[in-house]
Amino acid sequence: MNVFVGNLAESVTPEDLRKAFAGYGTVVNTIVMKDTITGQPLGRGHVYLVPEEAAREAIAALHDVPLKGQSVAVRECVYRTKQDRRAGRPLWNDAERRCGNDRRRNGVHAEAHALKLASRQGAPRQSL
Repeated sequence: MNVFVGNLAESVTPEDLRKAFAGYGTVVNTIVMKDTITGQPLGRGHVYLVPEEAAREAIAALHDVPLKGQSVAVRECVYRTKQDRRAGRPLWNDAERRCGNDRRRNGVHAEAHALKLASRQGAPRQSL
């Protein structure tokens, strides 16, 4: 079972994760995620542990336990499909989408913008 480990200290290595989980079952693989550009750790990792019962025991035992001075969050890694990852994001298929510039067109700026649009369209200008 793939186990997600979050809130890792910067100094945690894959070998540290292997040692922490070794007492619960066979550790197949350990990964500490790093930024591809800077190489700095991202504070999360994965441990692939077998058998599944041992992984569940490790999750229960190691959640909120300090590792190198920082308590870690340990839970089962759930693989989500692309559609599941998008859940919660607004879909703009049927609804009118708000443009980024709309945020700037409120209050005093809205009047100025309306005048600018009117002048471009050849409409008579309104005086302020």
